Amino acid sequence: MLPLVFCSIIVWAIIFERGWFFLRLNKHLHLFYFEAMDQLMRSSPLDSIRNLCSKYPNLPTSRLLVVGIEGALKNKNRFEKLERQRQKESQKLRSYFWILGTVGSASPFIGLFGTVIGILKSFSEMAKTSSGGFSVVAQGISESLIATAAGIVVAVVAVVAYNAFQTLLNKILLTIKHHAEEFSELLEARDLHI
Repeated sequence: MLPLVFCSIIVWAIIFERGWFFLRLNKHLHLFYFEAMDQLMRSSPLDSIRNLCSKYPNLPTSRLLVVGIEGALKNKNRFEKLERQRQKESQKLRSYFWILGTVGSASPFIGLFGTVIGILKSFSEMAKTSSGGFSVVAQGISESLIATAAGIVVAVVAVVAYNAFQTLLNKILLTIKHHAEEFSELLEARDLHI
């Protein structure tokens, strides 16, 4: 049961951390988008756009806009650099997902292992006392089945969280992609003025 308790604590910690992270990220993505679009549409100087990006250093779209500005100034490999940066940002946002997937697939087996150990102990006790029958083994088996049930519960929570975060992340990545494309189009339209 101890490994399952440990796995459960890790899963709940990730659920709260990622949930809070994605909630804040979604809010900041939209705030930054409106501020950046306002400056890009008004053809603000690139230095003021960079200053805006420095206010949001941990935001993926902010880092993408910085890469876009640098690419616009150098005027080479802009789209390749933007795409590489977008893939890096996508990878960063997937942090801890592998833990949820691993716990979701391993927990039932950990629980089953606990059940097997419990059954082995029950039969060992039966052999020591030289008494048999279902009543002797029943209590040990019923206690050991709790490990299987706990493993299934931990796995269900981990898999549901994994799928929910995966869906939420896909929406956020789509938003980031659309924002990056709009920033890139506006920077491209300004090329003549840079």
